Amino acid sequence: MKRSSSSGMYLVLSCFLFLAVFGLMPAGVHADVQWNLQSTLNIEQKPLDVASSADGKWVYILTPGEVLLYSPAKKAVVDQIPVDRGVDSITVSPKGDRLFLANASGKTLSVINLKILYQIDVKGSPFLGPADAPVVIAVFEDFQ
Repeated sequence: MKRSSSSGMYLVLSCFLFLAVFGLMPAGVHADVQWNLQSTLNIEQKPLDVASSADGKWVYILTPGEVLLYSPAKKAVVDQIPVDRGVDSITVSPKGDRLFLANASGKTLSVINLKILYQIDVKGSPFLGPADAPVVIAVFEDFQ
């Protein structure tokens, strides 16, 4: 039977898991898990591992020889990153700016730095100067 998920259920489930792990669960208490299938993505290659950014904007799908960058908002693979075919697991840093790729048989760990570039459509916007002038936007996140 399919059931819809909710953040409230996540909190309840977390509390039950906490109680169960520490042996504080009252006898006879039972919790159900609510779920529903949100989507299915068909890809050409065999998925080996998957990781998601903390903000949920990106899903990284490891396949033999590449990482697919999936955008849930666009419901599409928007880019690919070539990687060694021996890579067998992937993890995303908490800030979402690095991918960690492990190759167990090759005994290596690779780190890929990510910078997401966004295209901004400015057609029809007012401007001063040449229309084809380069524009750079700098973001300072770590100032103190």
